Amino acid sequence: MKGSSLVVIAGTLALVVGIGALLFPLVSGLTLTLLAGWGFVVSGAFGIWGAFSGRDRPQWGWVLFFGLVELVLGVWMLANPFAGLVSLTLLAGVLLVLSGLGRFMAARMFEGGTFWLLVLSGIASVALGLYALFALLLTAPILIGTLLAIELISVGATLLGLGVTLKRRTDL
Repeated sequence: MKGSSLVVIAGTLALVVGIGALLFPLVSGLTLTLLAGWGFVVSGAFGIWGAFSGRDRPQWGWVLFFGLVELVLGVWMLANPFAGLVSLTLLAGVLLVLSGLGRFMAARMFEGGTFWLLVLSGIASVALGLYALFALLLTAPILIGTLLAIELISVGATLLGLGVTLKRRTDL
């Protein structure tokens, strides 16, 4: 199988999963929360193991501390997936606001169309972030799943287009 075919398959898969996530944002948000919880558990376990393996290093206490924090956070997210979803939504809101503010700062270095694209994009990010933060209990059940869906659909469409373009170039 050619690389271009794999890119088309990956793009199609991302599109299908993205559409599913868009249709069922709560399920996809909870799935993402559980995956994040397991990621924290595994990362925390490796951190704790690394701390005890390297007790001769001066920073081993910090490695142990952060390993324990990750482990506890992961177990908490797995035990309370809805609360974990609210926490992820809060984090997403903060990151969206910071991302939008960063685009405002970057816009100062440009003029013309690029300036206005960055400003409009910054406004959209800040507005979405503030909405997530101030309507947290309303947005938490669907925001993370919807953002995941949008990302998967965007990546899927991009990969599909790239794969088709690569197929055309290799078939010439």
